[in-house]
Amino acid sequence: MNSSCYITADSKIILSFFIIGFFLSIIGCILNLCSCLLFIRTKSLFNTPYAIFIIALSLVDIIKIIAEYFIHLLFIYIQHPYFVCSITWFLTMTSENISYAFLGALGIERNLKVWAIDRRWLITRQRACLITLFIVLFIIIYNHPFLFWPSDVSYCYFLLFNHITIYTCNNANYYAYGYSFSLTKLLLIENMGLNNIILPLIIILTNIILVIGLKRRNYQRRHHLGTNKINDWRERSILIYMLLSSITFIILTLPVGILFVWGIIFGKQIPTNNFVLICDLMEIIHHCSHFPILLMTSSKIRRKVCEYRYKQGRNISFGSRSRSQTQSSNHHDRCLTIFRLCLIDLSSDPS
Repeated sequence: MNSSCYITADSKIILSFFIIGFFLSIIGCILNLCSCLLFIRTKSLFNTPYAIFIIALSLVDIIKIIAEYFIHLLFIYIQHPYFVCSITWFLTMTSENISYAFLGALGIERNLKVWAIDRRWLITRQRACLITLFIVLFIIIYNHPFLFWPSDVSYCYFLLFNHITIYTCNNANYYAYGYSFSLTKLLLIENMGLNNIILPLIIILTNIILVIGLKRRNYQRRHHLGTNKINDWRERSILIYMLLSSITFIILTLPVGILFVWGIIFGKQIPTNNFVLICDLMEIIHHCSHFPILLMTSSKIRRKVCEYRYKQGRNISFGSRSRSQTQSSNHHDRCLTIFRLCLIDLSSDPS
């Protein structure tokens, strides 16, 4: 095992990564859980194919956040090469690819509602479940080479508070199907293929086509109705959501992928400088952003959240009121009982 690789980032950046990453990861898990609960507990949202993709996206984002941050903390206690070099990278890349694929599926589902003339081509809830299952299985099979047993493992360490800890698996060799390949080659293929080119292009193209489709439908409505302006807040919220999600996706995720490709090609090892740690934090922010973007762009989601909070407040107030009424009634019964006992004592007094 080679121990000559040490992380090139500053100790202050490393400490900031772990502190800020902890709070971002906790907030991201809470926000994604809120998104799941909202779509599951609201029947009008849960019975739509859109909800299937949102719930699946939120669950995968939680796995991605755990793999991106919390698993790194386990390296302090678990330093087995299969856990550090195989399971960690498999969970990281698989959850990331599945998350991007669900964003693309959301764009395709929205496009079919805008462009499809025949309703048979629309994605139903059952079809959304099948598409979700297909995406998960396809990407697991695509990323399964990460799960082979590693050999010739090399780690990259960092020094913090005079304590040396594993930061990542710098490289490893795998042998399967009669071929030998390294971890850096797998990551290069991953970043040059599905992760950084194919899925981002699908997300960007579906959003461009959606914008064109919404503009086309608005033009057709103006032409047929003979009006100059039609306000459709639902279409506008969908458009703003897709645009914001695409912009945040490009800004927060592409830099780390480009840096990985650049570092592997020219440095022949996984980059571990200051900018990479900042990009890792940006990637965590991206997987925390879907529910806040939904709240900002969808008036229906905001209304459902307000209704849910209002119902909770009513239930709490009703419960406290019923408890106070029960306590007052019990106090009244006790007073009556004491009064009756006093009457009995007075009546039985011989004087």
